[in-house]
Amino acid sequence: MVGGPPDILLVLMLKLILLVSPVYVTLFWYLTLNTNKAKGSEPKFFLGKFMGIACLLFFSHLLYFLPLPGWYHYADPFYHFFSLLVYPMYYIYIRLLTVDRVFVWKKHALFLLPAFVLFLFYLVGVLLMTKSEHLDYLYRQLLSGEKVSGVFRYQKTVYLACRFVFVVQGLLYMWLSITLVGANKNNVQNYYANTSEDNLKKIYWLNITLFVTIIFGMTFSILGKERFIANENSLILPSAVFSVMLFVIGWLGNIQRAVLIDGGDLHRGSVKAGLEEEPEPNHLADIRNRLVQIFEEGKIYLNKDLTIWEVSRVLGTNRTYVSSVINNDFKQNFSSFVNSYRAKHVQMLLANNPDISKQDLVEMSGFGSMASMKRALHHEQNASQALDS
Repeated sequence: MVGGPPDILLVLMLKLILLVSPVYVTLFWYLTLNTNKAKGSEPKFFLGKFMGIACLLFFSHLLYFLPLPGWYHYADPFYHFFSLLVYPMYYIYIRLLTVDRVFVWKKHALFLLPAFVLFLFYLVGVLLMTKSEHLDYLYRQLLSGEKVSGVFRYQKTVYLACRFVFVVQGLLYMWLSITLVGANKNNVQNYYANTSEDNLKKIYWLNITLFVTIIFGMTFSILGKERFIANENSLILPSAVFSVMLFVIGWLGNIQRAVLIDGGDLHRGSVKAGLEEEPEPNHLADIRNRLVQIFEEGKIYLNKDLTIWEVSRVLGTNRTYVSSVINNDFKQNFSSFVNSYRAKHVQMLLANNPDISKQDLVEMSGFGSMASMKRALHHEQNASQALDS
């Protein structure tokens, strides 16, 4: 009996730590991501808003599990609202990193619409119940699984609809995010010479953390939070997973830069290609010859900010034709085509001056970074061997 109260206190402290952990993590990143006022920080700002919504979601979790039923009565509709916002908001964040420059309500509201609609339906049910009826429904009827009727049946139907939509959203936005990042990588390499590979990798890691978070989120949604209320130990795994994943998402988001396709070309390129007339073979051959000329004689590849649009402007043709020549005649994307010339330029510089520094090689050959130069040199064996010697 002597050890009773301390044991109870220890359990309560453990429970509080588990519940507060994801709240603290998301609050930290909400404040951090919203303090950067630099231009081009739109994705970070939006990820900060995502963290704010996640913070409110986990705070409502805390009210439910402590439990503080008098407070959770007011938070319950918003708990379901916030839970239905997190996946579409994360997908919008991925879009801001890849194809959309800014958040626009008219454009992005469709992703958020199911959350608003179900929130209104759920709120109607709460308003039709008294506070005591609502709490009885939350903490007894849902836990017991007893058959309900009237407004309680309506509310349980909306509740189950929220859980179903949450799972569908998880699967849908996971697939959309993976597809979008894959398409973005291919298009970036076709349009830009320096492709910011490090940023692309960070977006892949963001998608991996999203995948893990969605899998656990869907699992816990299917089980229902009611399954965890009787056993504090059952909160350890979800709390640890969400805290770690959200911290990783915040950390990656804080150091991540957008990898955008200029002018939304990711979605328009295929449409343009289909509308343009098929070029004559002689026309493509002429483009090929002039392309080789501006690279071999004009050394246009020394421009570290070179894009396929700039090459098209110099050649007096359009991006689709240039891309077609590089893809079909040289069997390369734009990035690898340009960097193959840069790698040969590195080889020439090394032959003339073996003591030249690696940083000078980067700057004098048009590479955007040491990492991009090393990657290109892997495709030019002689230059790579010369660099290592």
